[in-house]
Amino acid sequence: MPRNARKEGFSRRHRFAEQGSFSPVLRGSRKVKGSLAVVHAVAASSQTSRLGIAVTRRLVPRSTDRNSVKRLIREAFRRHPLKKAALDCVVSLRERFDAASLPALRSEIGSLFDCLSNADSR
Repeated sequence: MPRNARKEGFSRRHRFAEQGSFSPVLRGSRKVKGSLAVVHAVAASSQTSRLGIAVTRRLVPRSTDRNSVKRLIREAFRRHPLKKAALDCVVSLRERFDAASLPALRSEIGSLFDCLSNADSR
């Protein structure tokens, strides 16, 4: 295991505890929109950021594709400095997902996280 594996981990403190607990984040006014995804954000009550993923069967019908999208989003969050910015974030898709657009989604999620971390540092 690499030395920085713990630092880049996705522990329980970076997740929402129970079902429906990220609905206040979805109702918040701060969002960053891309062509494929939307990231909703609210200032966190703790020192660490938390991530919620709202990927529905209606937008991603195949379970393997849903799991790939979730894994991609978690990996992007895990490696991004936004993880330490004390924000609660929820990522959702804007339209029906096609597996061929996975690389585009990866780059867009990274840029949306960049926008949030830049706005948070001001």
